[in-house]
Amino acid sequence: MASYENFYGGGSSGLNPVSGSSPGYLAETSNIGFPTDAITANALKNVASKIRTGAKVIEVSGLGLGGGGPMKTLASIPKQHWKEIDRLRKLTGVELTFHGPLVEPTGIPQRGNWSEDSRLETESQMKSAVDLAQKMDPNGNVIVTFHSSNGLPEPERTIKTKDGEEVVQMAIINERTGELGNLPFSKEDWFRGGETLTPKKQLDALNNTQWTDRIESIVLANNRARKEIEEALQVQGKTSIDAKSVSDLHFKSKVDPRGFENDIQQIAKSDPTAANILQNNLRKLDDASFFVEDAFLKMKEAYNTAYDSALRDGDENAKKILESRRVPLINTFNAFNQGQATSADVSAEINKTAQRLDLLGKDGFTKTPQLFRPLRKWAIDKSSDSFANTALHGLKKFGNNAPIISIENPPVGMGLTRGADLRDLVKASREKFVKKAVETGMSKSVAKKQAEKLLGVTWDTGHINSLRKYGYDEADVVGEAKKVAPFVKHVHAVDNLGFEDSELPPGMGNVPFDKILTSHPNFKKAKKIIEASDWFLRASLGQTGTPIRQAYSGLGSSIYGNMDYPTWGQATDAYGAYFSGLGDINPQVHHSIYGAGFTNLPADLGGPSAGGQSRFSGAPIE
Repeated sequence: MASYENFYGGGSSGLNPVSGSSPGYLAETSNIGFPTDAITANALKNVASKIRTGAKVIEVSGLGLGGGGPMKTLASIPKQHWKEIDRLRKLTGVELTFHGPLVEPTGIPQRGNWSEDSRLETESQMKSAVDLAQKMDPNGNVIVTFHSSNGLPEPERTIKTKDGEEVVQMAIINERTGELGNLPFSKEDWFRGGETLTPKKQLDALNNTQWTDRIESIVLANNRARKEIEEALQVQGKTSIDAKSVSDLHFKSKVDPRGFENDIQQIAKSDPTAANILQNNLRKLDDASFFVEDAFLKMKEAYNTAYDSALRDGDENAKKILESRRVPLINTFNAFNQGQATSADVSAEINKTAQRLDLLGKDGFTKTPQLFRPLRKWAIDKSSDSFANTALHGLKKFGNNAPIISIENPPVGMGLTRGADLRDLVKASREKFVKKAVETGMSKSVAKKQAEKLLGVTWDTGHINSLRKYGYDEADVVGEAKKVAPFVKHVHAVDNLGFEDSELPPGMGNVPFDKILTSHPNFKKAKKIIEASDWFLRASLGQTGTPIRQAYSGLGSSIYGNMDYPTWGQATDAYGAYFSGLGDINPQVHHSIYGAGFTNLPADLGGPSAGGQSRFSGAPIE
């Protein structure tokens, strides 16, 4: 090995921590890859340009960052490109992975409340992305990465203090309506003498208040109805009508409107005062009917909310309390609509039911219905539906060549970013996959093996490193990686300084790559994609290139294939020496003696001869 110029490389730098020494982890260059440009639909050109760099792994990106919907860029790639990408793969021997579009697996929309329809829409996009990715390697198992969330609020924000971890914010959801909320935490309740308010206490207080307000709204509407009924049945003065006749005529107005009008006309002829009183009292009964129906609808929604809560909690006592009032109330309301029961009858049943609902959470063996619940458990449940169904779709359609669904942790501050989140999400997805596969006739043992093969984690080292902005340190970052290590199938090796997802090449920030990548065999064998987007952006502007040297140096890759030494990091500042080959063959001193253009060389060495021309100029020998 020789160099033509001798430039002083400088001393060791924090931007190149592995320079001059062996890192704890030596990455094989065959495991290091680079993504294509995510903001253009010309995937074929992007793959070809990355192949020219010499990289052995290329991640085709379907992020759709160019604006519009999450599938916009991906859907713009011509189908012929996918076949040509496969041909390039075969010709060059590169390995391809795929980054799916940025979608929200739970289906939470950008605006409005969640619904199952929105989740199914997201799931269909994920399945379409898997179908396209499989075309790049029809005979393999392409790793397809999807983020665990994209738009989901952070379920729990924790910070690290001297006393440990502290939850400072919690996202909540009304599972029945899909309404999202946020529960900011106050540390002390000074009204209660400085009592510490834990997240559970605040959420319980919120649910108690919400449930009490619902019961009170039912009682209020029902009391308005009872007041109107009482006034309607109080007949003042001497008339030919009484409370019974008012009630009877109100019945008749529903079942026999024409006969009712005739009766009113006859009363008006014989007793005009009675007719006026009757008309006024009947209007009060109509108002009472409106308030009764309003109370009934509020009661129905409260009942359904409480029953949903009891089902999720497995609260059999609460279910019994609810069931005891359901049939009598329905029967009375149906009779009321058919003119066989009065508003007073329905009001009485509503009052009894409200009293029973008010017992929930107060009788010592049931709990207050949970209108709002922590978002995390719900998010894992809904996201795992999408991931399990997508993986099963691939298996049914492509068999042993089904793509691998790998779930990536998004930047800290978004939903489901921590190691425990990804671990629990993969476990839930695998369990649902197994259950659904067994229902199709697959044996449970085979289904478990397929679940372990087709569902795993893409661990983004840069995303998790931004935990540091919340007070966490290097040990915490490594600890998060260890939580998901058994499920890791793919790695995005990205660096930053712990505050923002700046996406630097490895070695330019403070991500502890050595400790993460040596923590489990899965990290060592996984493909490592260098998602240094800013470098790629500048490359597209002609300012720099793909950071291959920086990536190989930062991950301690060997220059000579499987040999441990020297690494790219060591070669960065290498000097000519005995073990370095020939050393410098054109030292600077040559230029000092013979001139910058070697115009002072002696004639015997090719310098100017007597005729004033250099032998290297093509002049004939004299």
